[in-house]
Amino acid sequence: MNGAMKKVSIFAVLLACCLTLSGCLTHWFIDSSTRLQIENKSSKTVVEVGILADDGSDYKVWIQDTIRTGEKSRVYEEDWVGTFRLKIKTLDSDYEIEDLKFEGGSEYMVLSDSANGSLHYEFK
Repeated sequence: MNGAMKKVSIFAVLLACCLTLSGCLTHWFIDSSTRLQIENKSSKTVVEVGILADDGSDYKVWIQDTIRTGEKSRVYEEDWVGTFRLKIKTLDSDYEIEDLKFEGGSEYMVLSDSANGSLHYEFK
């Protein structure tokens, strides 16, 4: 291999490494997926959590764990960034949270009882 071919080969390898590394680094700044874990501090047993389409026509299950009072779900990851309607199914009722915004990254949701008997949520 002559000197010019060797330089081109080295340049191509360095360029490939830089492109691969830059893709990994952008993940630190622009996270296109959301990881969600739920802690249930309410008196209700959660049996499913999913995303509901704005028009109600489509529903996708996100967490299918049974989360009893005092328990936490596993961490589930989906490629959702934006504003959604979250549907939480319990043994007794279904609850919807509208205009829930996910910006990517990890979210830790805590459910508790509200004064009106519904579910209250907060992110920590």
